[in-house]
Amino acid sequence: MIRRVAVIGRTRLAVECLEVLLHSGDEVVAVIADPDDSGIDGWQPSLSHAASVRGLRVVQPANVNEPAVVAELAAMRPDFLFSFQASSILRGPLIGVASVAALNLHFGRLPRYRGVAPIAWALINGESESAVTLHHIERGVDSGPIVAARIVPINAEQTGRALYDACVDAGIGLFAEVWPTIRLLDEVPGTPQDESESLYYNRHALDFRARRVPWNLDCEAIANRMRAFIFPPFQHPELFASGQCYEVRAFTWDRQPHAGRPGEILEATEDAVVVAAPGGRILLHELQSGDRRLVGIALSAHFAPGSVFDSPD
Repeated sequence: MIRRVAVIGRTRLAVECLEVLLHSGDEVVAVIADPDDSGIDGWQPSLSHAASVRGLRVVQPANVNEPAVVAELAAMRPDFLFSFQASSILRGPLIGVASVAALNLHFGRLPRYRGVAPIAWALINGESESAVTLHHIERGVDSGPIVAARIVPINAEQTGRALYDACVDAGIGLFAEVWPTIRLLDEVPGTPQDESESLYYNRHALDFRARRVPWNLDCEAIANRMRAFIFPPFQHPELFASGQCYEVRAFTWDRQPHAGRPGEILEATEDAVVVAAPGGRILLHELQSGDRRLVGIALSAHFAPGSVFDSPD
């Protein structure tokens, strides 16, 4: 049996899941690339480039839900429609073009982490694990029945970028595991989500431009927010002192008592600048200021004990 499949998405997740589909011998009738996909590999491989070099039909509309796009895709009669980190919410008419199932691979535990930035929110909330979840696409956001999931452990030092990479690996592994089974089905079973446990984070819930470290929070909450914002090549948490901005590249934290004010530098050791926070300390191990990397002796010599990092307004 050969299945007809349409793929919508971007990034390494979409590229490698596309490889899973092609390896199975199924027919990929169309690849719908993100509007921002330049066709050039960068920090992530380009889905449009990967599909083009394999001779697949690539569609790159400004709006994937436009009636003309939906009609074009429906004419291809896909059995399955897959969303792999697609940047747009898929609407009802588009979902309906798949005769068997429209499925999304989500980087979070459902129903607790529906919506935008589930990786960052899992870190900010201090979770010990996240998940990747394959689920049916419905009119709601990330609300459809769950087909399969894989737990992704979170360790205490994991950053946003590190957890993202772990979720990509887990998502590819999950899809490679389940596709050989579900491709044979004419109806894909799923477990309904428990609405009483659902949380939804919209795109306004977290502003990744607000990167300044909030020294008024508990030290664990500060640390969780800082590591969620470490996501090269896009962003790092920021510190300000004497009008100078410093990006945090590496840090640890502890619950050691102190008498300092929030944001006050307690001491500068050979490998860390130790900063006071409510309930503990933040130990800064590597900062970046412009083109200058501050680590080790260069870092400790740069800051004087007793000075205070600025807090957000």
